[in-house]
Amino acid sequence: MNKILGINCSPKVETAVSELIDGKGHIEYERFHDGIVLDGYHMIILEIGRKQEQVIQQIRKLRYASNFQNIPIVLIHGQKKDFSSQPYMIAGATEILSLHDPSAACRQILNGHLIPGREPLEEEFDYLNPFIKNTCHILQTMASVDVEFKEVYFSNTIRIFGDVSGIMGLTGNAEGTLVVTFFWDLAKFIVAKMMGMEEEHVDAELIHDGVSEFINMISGSTKREFVGKPYHFEISLPSVVVGPGHQIGHFQDTSVAVLIFQVKNQCFALHICINPKANHANIRLSAG
Repeated sequence: MNKILGINCSPKVETAVSELIDGKGHIEYERFHDGIVLDGYHMIILEIGRKQEQVIQQIRKLRYASNFQNIPIVLIHGQKKDFSSQPYMIAGATEILSLHDPSAACRQILNGHLIPGREPLEEEFDYLNPFIKNTCHILQTMASVDVEFKEVYFSNTIRIFGDVSGIMGLTGNAEGTLVVTFFWDLAKFIVAKMMGMEEEHVDAELIHDGVSEFINMISGSTKREFVGKPYHFEISLPSVVVGPGHQIGHFQDTSVAVLIFQVKNQCFALHICINPKANHANIRLSAG
């Protein structure tokens, strides 16, 4: 059964959520606190309080605690008047609902977010496995850190909720994008290890350069394994985007595979959007 966590919910919101979910999930409620653990939950319900900045900080901490898992964060409020949803969405909210919205529409939205993502097709591992292997190998050899591949899911969103992303455009027989995303603390730790420096000496410019080099090494080493195959690609110069809630352009109607890796007790994600050209492909990727 789907596990749903309600945070800072008033009795009125608890009643409304129970009616909307209608037995399709088990709901637990608690107050927000630092160190909250989200493993095993399929959705987060957060009631919007009066202090906007406080709610925004809570959303950011929830995104951090989700460790890049595909957990929807749905905000609920009881206001009749319109208000700007943009700050909450940038922070990492998935949806914003009002108690005054039509219940049928709210029920459909919540139930839609509880539909599980599809599992990777067997043929999709033909291109996923080399990326998994090379990501782990590069971190182990270049940064001397232990890394564990945790899971993969597919997403159609272009929003990314980490702090810093390295981006590589893919061209040639296969086209797409490759993106690695970190939260700042883990990026700083890994870059320090790669450069043989103490963390306190790693500044924003070094993190920028280190993340750029990391995505370059992943794409370069994987490219060599795809020579002569439908997924063979050429790489461009990498770029880096910094800031929570940034967006990355991907090819339309092509799934984005999100691979989650863990280093110590923190995670990072590798987003793979790759599509063989029609005249080369034996496999057509299905949309998420």
